[in-house]
Amino acid sequence: MDQATCSSTNLQLHHNFRWVLCANHMEPVLGLLGRYLRRRLFTAQLTDDEDTSGMDSIVSWLPDVWRHLNRLLETHNSHDVTIGA
Repeated sequence: MDQATCSSTNLQLHHNFRWVLCANHMEPVLGLLGRYLRRRLFTAQLTDDEDTSGMDSIVSWLPDVWRHLNRLLETHNSHDVTIGA
């Protein structure tokens, strides 16, 4: 690419796309990890391929840990420094 098309505004104009920024503390990103884990657990329970006996507590615990880590990172850094889902 040449220098003229490297900036984001030029890319937006020349290639007809837009950036969609989603913060970790707002929907749809906020509940994404929990929704994904619940969906995977439900699928595993339906197919009976795996032992899912202790997974309910992990599925509820892991998104809380992710939220606490991001809150800690946002407190000690900027809001842009977080762990994505």
